[in-house]
Amino acid sequence: MNVKRLINNCPAGLFTAIVVLAILYLTLMPRPLPDMDLPLFPGADKLVHAIMMGGMMLCIGLDMARGLQHPEAVPKAKLMVAFIVTAAFGGAIELIQGAMKMGRGEDIYDFLADVIGALAGYFFLIIIWRSLVRWLRDG
Repeated sequence: MNVKRLINNCPAGLFTAIVVLAILYLTLMPRPLPDMDLPLFPGADKLVHAIMMGGMMLCIGLDMARGLQHPEAVPKAKLMVAFIVTAAFGGAIELIQGAMKMGRGEDIYDFLADVIGALAGYFFLIIIWRSLVRWLRDG
């Protein structure tokens, strides 16, 4: 099956919902992944936070772009709202982690990494918007 057709035929919001559920699982479960004793560089968890929120922004953008029939001007206002929601989501996760007392506390630097990842996703979407809409539409 054609990848574009598969993407376009999925229910609205599916990609965003999948990523949100994955992020909630990975951030709110006490031990979401098995221990593999892999040596990580300092700050690796911050990079993971940035990637998760950047991925969330990209999925929101993909869900927004699906179904558009022609490349339109970049919806900067809608993408800014998505950025704010994504950053707030990252902040809420940090507060929930602190309240749950499960050994994973809230961390301002995790939140900053969330914001940086969401901001990177925002700017990336602005850059690729027209190409993304065209790619989804054509073929």
